[in-house]
Amino acid sequence: MGASEPVASTDELSVLIARTAQLYSDGITVSTRQTYARRWKLFTAWCVSKSLCPLPADPETVMLYLADAAGERSDGAALATLRGWVAAINRLHVEAGYAPPGDDPAMAMFLRTLRRVAPPRSPSEQVTALRIGFLREVCRRLDDCPADPVELRDRVVLCLHRAGLSDGAIARLRWEDVVLSTRRVVIRVESARAGHSGHSVRIGAHRNRSLCAVSAFQQWRDVSGATAEWVVTPVDRHGAREDRPWRAKPVFSIRRSRRESLGGDVDHRIALLGGVPSEVLRDKGLLLLGFAGAFRRPDLCQLRWSDITFKERGAIVRLRRSKTDPEGHGVDVGIPNGTSDLTCPVTALRRWRERVGLQLGADAVPDLPCFTRVGRAGRIGIEPLSTSSVTSIVRRRMTEAGIDGRWGGRSLRRGFISTAADLGVPLEDIARQSRHATLDSLVLYISTDDPLRNNPVSQLGI
Repeated sequence: MGASEPVASTDELSVLIARTAQLYSDGITVSTRQTYARRWKLFTAWCVSKSLCPLPADPETVMLYLADAAGERSDGAALATLRGWVAAINRLHVEAGYAPPGDDPAMAMFLRTLRRVAPPRSPSEQVTALRIGFLREVCRRLDDCPADPVELRDRVVLCLHRAGLSDGAIARLRWEDVVLSTRRVVIRVESARAGHSGHSVRIGAHRNRSLCAVSAFQQWRDVSGATAEWVVTPVDRHGAREDRPWRAKPVFSIRRSRRESLGGDVDHRIALLGGVPSEVLRDKGLLLLGFAGAFRRPDLCQLRWSDITFKERGAIVRLRRSKTDPEGHGVDVGIPNGTSDLTCPVTALRRWRERVGLQLGADAVPDLPCFTRVGRAGRIGIEPLSTSSVTSIVRRRMTEAGIDGRWGGRSLRRGFISTAADLGVPLEDIARQSRHATLDSLVLYISTDDPLRNNPVSQLGI
């Protein structure tokens, strides 16, 4: 720059430095940076144990590290893992202003040699593809999921409180004090004071079943069993209960917990309890959308409701950034309506969105992540699920359905690609939906657990 040109002030330069640093940092995603940090800690710990310098590290040091990790055993690190470690080491060196040791010409030759020692993972070690048949079984189980017994009990507590009963009266209530019919429930409330007579409370059936105290009592009575003595007792999510009297304080805790987790007035909270659990609605929407869109775990975690547009024929999901689109150009992924309500991803997504809107308010929905945590008291959170949570959900639901396999978050993406390939869908069409840049990388996702499936030899007439 010439001497006559103005020199940026210190404040302007500081702003420019900060912006440049942010742009440089945004060159990799947050999840990738976290992965690099984890791998770098492993490398530095190894260097300390061998009295070697991790930064700057000589190429020979990295070679020793990789050779030690690959080892001579069959359980040594896979080639892809070793390459990932080199990428992390290179990135840390570049950010520290040193030459990346992984770019040394000798390193390329060494990695080619490691292919014989650390071969790629075998198909048996990959996650199992969640094909459409397995997905249907999981969805049937989710649809048949019974109401949470804890919610049924708490719904009765709220109905009794709405009818004017105190916490102490609710805690002392016995089933012999309840006369239940299809049109009303009559409750005899004993006085807590000696020598004082009690009174009766009559509650009629409500036209809205979700607000009906009679329906709430009927459901809770079915769960409690004919031999139960006390109306409100401790109970777990599996329906196991302790038939013993309670005190007013636990009843108050129930009301307070539901008020804090569900919000709104008492009618609002009663309507949200006793139906399909929020966790079930979320998980079904997550599984079906992840399958239909062939989404990666980070794709599902970063989705917000404002990214989804519902149409008459389905939904359009705006994927703003992904592994193959780190610059954030964005792509629209079409999710057509399903032919069956059981496995329709759009229907499942709408039902989950309705539940979020009922609990958190329709106006707040567009700014929220699509898939969030659901607390034990039914509270729907506002923070997105982590990628590990997505993996846990897939594994949990497959285990509950009794389906064996090596399940993980990638099972959804592999399942869509493998199912489509089984049905003879052209690879180009599959790649367009899965957003694969090349068919070579797409083929790696097609599960080959059955060598006889779609074998071309069967079409040769031999």
